[in-house]
Amino acid sequence: MDTILIVFLLPVFFMLHELEEIIGIRLWMDKNGAALYNRFPRFRQIIRRLDSITTPAFTVIVAEEFILVSFCTFLSAYTGNWIAWYCCLVAFGFHLVVHLFQFLLWRGYIPAIVTSLCCLPYCIWAFWETYKFFTPCEQVGYALIGILFGALNLFVMHKIVGDRLLKRI
Repeated sequence: MDTILIVFLLPVFFMLHELEEIIGIRLWMDKNGAALYNRFPRFRQIIRRLDSITTPAFTVIVAEEFILVSFCTFLSAYTGNWIAWYCCLVAFGFHLVVHLFQFLLWRGYIPAIVTSLCCLPYCIWAFWETYKFFTPCEQVGYALIGILFGALNLFVMHKIVGDRLLKRI
C-alpha cells in the first residue's frame, strides 16, 4: 500500500472522529451529567470541567489538535521522517482505546464510540503498514512520547479553554 495515502488519512480519520464528539458531547453531557456525577464520584472534578466546556470551546481544542496532527503529517510526508506522524498516530489510537474503555464502563452510547470503532481499523492498518520504519524499541519509545505529548497537549488546552470560560462566568 502507498505510505503517503496511509499517512494523509490520519488527519481525515482524526477529524471524522472529532466531529462526532463536537456534535454530540454537549447534548450527551446535558442528558447524562448527573448520572456521571453519581456513578463516578471520584472523577467529580474532571466531570465538572468537561461539563463546563461549551461546544465552541471544545471546537477550539479540536481545531488546535487538528492543526498539530496535520502539521506533523505534512512535515513527515515532506521530510520522509515518520516520527512525528507516528507519535500522532499512536496518540490518536490510544485516544480511541480510551473511548472504548469509557463505553464499556458507561455501558451505553458515548459521543465518540461510533467513530472510534470506525477509526480503530485504520489505526491498526496504519501500524501494520508502517511498523517496518522503526525498530521495536523505537516503536515503544515513540509511542510513549506520542501518548505523553498528546495527553499533555489535551490537558493544557482544556486548562486554557476552561480557565477562560470560568473567568467569563
